[in-house]
Amino acid sequence: MKNFADLSPDELKKLSKSSLVLIICSLQEQLANISKQLNFLTEQIALMNQRSFGRKTEKLQIPHQMSLFEVSDSITSSENIKGSEEPEVTEVVVSSYTRKEKTSREEKLEGLPARIIDHKLSPEELAEKFPNGYKELPCEIYKRLAFIPQMFMVDEHHVHVYASKNNDGTIVRANRPKDVFRNSPATTSLIAALATGKYADHLPIERQIKRYAQNGVKLESNTLSKWMINASDQYYSILMDELQKNLLKSPVIHADETPFEVINDGRKAGTNSYMWVYRSSDCSSAYPVIIYDYQPTRRSDHPEEFLKDYSGILVTDGYQVYHSLEKKRKGLQIAGCWVHAKRKFSELVKAAGTEEAEGVIAAEATRRISSLFHLDKKWRDFSKEDRENQRQLVLKPKVDDFFEWAKSVLPKLPSEGATAKGLQYCINQEEFLRVFLTNGDVPMDNNLAEQAIRPFTLGRKNWVTMFSEGGAEASSVLYSLVETAKANQLKVFDYLEYTLAQLVQHSDDTSRDFLQDLLPWSKNIQERFRISKKS
Repeated sequence: MKNFADLSPDELKKLSKSSLVLIICSLQEQLANISKQLNFLTEQIALMNQRSFGRKTEKLQIPHQMSLFEVSDSITSSENIKGSEEPEVTEVVVSSYTRKEKTSREEKLEGLPARIIDHKLSPEELAEKFPNGYKELPCEIYKRLAFIPQMFMVDEHHVHVYASKNNDGTIVRANRPKDVFRNSPATTSLIAALATGKYADHLPIERQIKRYAQNGVKLESNTLSKWMINASDQYYSILMDELQKNLLKSPVIHADETPFEVINDGRKAGTNSYMWVYRSSDCSSAYPVIIYDYQPTRRSDHPEEFLKDYSGILVTDGYQVYHSLEKKRKGLQIAGCWVHAKRKFSELVKAAGTEEAEGVIAAEATRRISSLFHLDKKWRDFSKEDRENQRQLVLKPKVDDFFEWAKSVLPKLPSEGATAKGLQYCINQEEFLRVFLTNGDVPMDNNLAEQAIRPFTLGRKNWVTMFSEGGAEASSVLYSLVETAKANQLKVFDYLEYTLAQLVQHSDDTSRDFLQDLLPWSKNIQERFRISKKS
């Protein structure tokens, strides 16, 4: 029989009514399949264009429409926007004296060390200006911020030696303080500077060596790397172990992982290793703790070992390893991330364009999930119980509606399309995405873990690979200390130098009680190294 498309008008006229109905039904089915395929291909092209040339942020820019996450009070009319100007010193007149208010500039400079630079008239000038004598009034004071470049100094230790006058052979040496490494020029300040440069400022060791050379200091990269590894292994790792103990006390922990390459790990080139990150939740922990854990693979036994003594809720993305861990462990519950669920739809909306996406299923999914975030954000400052009650009362019906809608829409979509995959992901993760409804301390997203792992990914762009497993282990320790210090508002260099000095001095102690005074939230550390809110 001929193809329907090849039939001439005369041949079609000769066909019976039933044959024509059959042909039309067949063509309708073909047209529907072609339409689905066309939508799928259009979707894929839009996604590829977005990923290659589009904006990377997940925030959708809708003209003349306020973001769901913005507060109306923050909207400023364009008529009121002015260029930033130098703050002026205003005078407040009080009945008995005139007092100058602090400006924003003075507040920013407050707390920094200062050197006084006097500007005086010479005695001859004063005699000429005031032939009858003078008296000095309070100085006019203004401040400028100076920069002192990186400076190196050699600490030359002179250990005094004493001998008896009667030459009886008695020789006594003065006490010599403990060194970081015996017979090494390394000091606590130098190692702290190296660690701050690499793990806080994302500067590879090789780049720091070049900066040192410009100051007349010549050091080898192998030497500096060895210092970092040894300092981590002998000293800093003891403090990180204490931080990990505190992390595992948190009722809610966030987790994530990211790949990188270790060159000399005995495997073929290009094989991925992984840096896992675990972070305490803001709602359930008074003090933030961030722990990095280097592992050669992405297998489930790594988080299983790390969390073997943990009972609580673990917030993660949809990686199956975490879900399998929940089945093995009693007392461990996995909570899903709504940002990951929304991300798949947000990409489609960005790819299609906001106006073109109006009425599209991906846009509707984005709108529904965004409304959940918008409502939950209002209760951020509520107590755990009040937040939980609001979620049950307001959000649970909306979550029920979302999954009911997703399940009804999914069968109508091409199974290979991105929208269908996004909806299927949500349905597969429903059990975990609902956990936040039952616990006020569980956030809707895993953003804290993603934010915690971002410094590592920024550093990875600069150093690309790690040379050895020892270096990877040291990185996990130092990233943990640096990011936990930053999360607790500490000056990173000062904290690393002080803690290393204390760890060296206590290296022979059998008790670890002294570590409590070195934790980032201890009163001792907060008083010494907390960054001023004004600065």
